[in-house]
Amino acid sequence: MKTNIVKNVRAGFSLVEMLVVIAVIGIIAAIAVPTIGNITEQANNSKAKRNAQNLASVCASAVAAGADLGTSSNVTSIINQIVSPGLTGSKDSGFDSTVFKVPNLSNEEKMAASQHLSYDAQAKMIVYSPR
Repeated sequence: MKTNIVKNVRAGFSLVEMLVVIAVIGIIAAIAVPTIGNITEQANNSKAKRNAQNLASVCASAVAAGADLGTSSNVTSIINQIVSPGLTGSKDSGFDSTVFKVPNLSNEEKMAASQHLSYDAQAKMIVYSPR
């Protein structure tokens, strides 16, 4: 008499294997999500610093060309002068038709940039400090 041996062939994964895989994916996600949020914050901070550097350099160029920042020592009002209409050089400096300005910034970008700027009353100009 001939005996046939039948092996039990299983296709697919067991419930335990699936739960282990889901747990591993959950752990990886828990590690990655805060890191991704931190990268976004660092990018926004870098953008604010870059905008602040641009504003400070435009302000320094305009003051060197004889532009008047007015009597305001409020950094935000000076930023509005540089961004919107632009500062115009004085006739004495030879830059009378030159307009010193930066591309339009949103209000959020202006506020973020102003955190890295201060006003030097003696030199009557904006100073960049990276902090």
